[in-house]
Amino acid sequence: MRLLAPHVTIQAGFRVATGGQLRIGANYADAARFLTQATFGPTQQDIDHLLGLGSYEAWLDEQFSLPLQRQLPAMRTLNTLMCEDSTNPNYTETNNSYGRRQIWWEQVINGQDQLRQRMAFSLSQILVVSDVGELGNFQFGMTDYWDTLLAHSFGNYRDLLEAVTLHPMMGEWLSSIRNRKAVPAENIHPDENYAREILQLFSIGLHQLNLDGTLKKDANGLPIPTYGQAEIKEFARVFTGLIYDGVDRWWKGPWSGAITTQPMVPYEEFHDTGAKTLLNGQVVPAGGDTLTDIRAALDIIFNHPNVPPFVSKQLIQRMVTSNPSPAYVERVAQVFVDNGSGERGDLKAVAKAILLDPEARRMHPATEHFGKLREPLLRFSHLWRAFGLTTITRNGTLWDQESCGQGDYTLYWMWWLSSLLQKSGQDILGAPSVFNFYQPGFSPSGPAANAGLVAPEFQIASESRLTSTASSMNWQIQASRWNETRWSTIDLQDETPWGASPEFLLKRLNLLMLNGQMTQAEYAALAAHSSTVLNSNNGGPADVVRDVITLIVNSPNYLIQK
Repeated sequence: MRLLAPHVTIQAGFRVATGGQLRIGANYADAARFLTQATFGPTQQDIDHLLGLGSYEAWLDEQFSLPLQRQLPAMRTLNTLMCEDSTNPNYTETNNSYGRRQIWWEQVINGQDQLRQRMAFSLSQILVVSDVGELGNFQFGMTDYWDTLLAHSFGNYRDLLEAVTLHPMMGEWLSSIRNRKAVPAENIHPDENYAREILQLFSIGLHQLNLDGTLKKDANGLPIPTYGQAEIKEFARVFTGLIYDGVDRWWKGPWSGAITTQPMVPYEEFHDTGAKTLLNGQVVPAGGDTLTDIRAALDIIFNHPNVPPFVSKQLIQRMVTSNPSPAYVERVAQVFVDNGSGERGDLKAVAKAILLDPEARRMHPATEHFGKLREPLLRFSHLWRAFGLTTITRNGTLWDQESCGQGDYTLYWMWWLSSLLQKSGQDILGAPSVFNFYQPGFSPSGPAANAGLVAPEFQIASESRLTSTASSMNWQIQASRWNETRWSTIDLQDETPWGASPEFLLKRLNLLMLNGQMTQAEYAALAAHSSTVLNSNNGGPADVVRDVITLIVNSPNYLIQK
């Protein structure tokens, strides 16, 4: 990728300008660190642009102003390109899981609206829907679900809850679609699946919380439940009477031509119109229709005191650090409660509060217990954004055209893209269950658990997955050695000259990959290796660049985002 003028001097600290905005001056390391938290990986262009704006707030406001770029239109276009020559009469337009991932990665790598996408990615791990299983057949619907998260990333969490509740992919995923009122004589009872998960995972959690995210305790020192089975049964009655838009019979599903990208609609005959007693004894009165009852229930959920700390802490974990201090959680939760203009649930204000908080900006990278393990997806995206990927043009010679969804397209091609979950333990909208790839409270046994700390991403950091992820990344870095043309690899054409000057190379990669946090020991080891390669009979600048990048992305200092 084409880089701007090099900057090798890394200055420390930042200052507060008139008006209270955090200004970064010429501090490239701080700019890179901020972008690591707020994007899918810093690039030199992004660092220079942020420095040119002069403050983090100016960058955030610019990101908030960027237009929404939905992926579904691009997915439909790509689907046509991939399948226009298909001879498979049984193919349906919704099966293209590879195409959905192509579009997603293209936007992540090249999109300017990085903060919106990073917020959507964080929200996708709270409001989980996955194409593992039946939903793999509905890729247009899955793409639209991602677009729903994008559309509400800078909106209000209450609106997002409603959009997710009515989305047909959520309806299929947690069986709220075609959920009908009780008919005791026929042993029919409302499905409790969505009622349970919207409470436990999407909004309030199992136990009452203080505003700082810590547990409230009863007189015996025990956590206080937020709800019980009785409340779940009552909420299950609320979420009855929803079907696909565009069908004329209760039992019809997407196989009947229903639209999987439109909100579910009421089928009043099967909605329970009785009174429902929900959280803390609040009642949805009898006689309401489907949407009236659902909206009333969502209002009750949204206004529960647990929602601000429950959601805020998880967003902090996804973007900044696994173990935010209670004070950090409380500061962000207060913004969730009131954005300063009396609005509750303003995700734009919450994102700004997370990224500008003193703990995110001023916490020294060497501070014990600060930071998070980089997720596999963020490792790949960082690498690909920092250096760029080669694109591959297919001419219909490498795939069977009867396999629609893998046809001709000029884009990035990694043969393992559709099996990323198996290789790394993570994929976009591909979690193995509604509990995400890992749980926010997961703590690996040993020192972390003994210290009362959590490390969510370590739940998928098995030996086999770490090895597989590293192998996939290393292949993409090293494959340019033999001029690989069949698959996309990182594009090191512009970086190759750096290898002739290891001192310059290490300063550059220290900024782009490590946010200026390379230790003296790491510098010495990498410098020694670079010198050895350059002095060997077969080594050259390109070999130095490939080797140093490979060593950095597999180092503990890189794997822990600080």
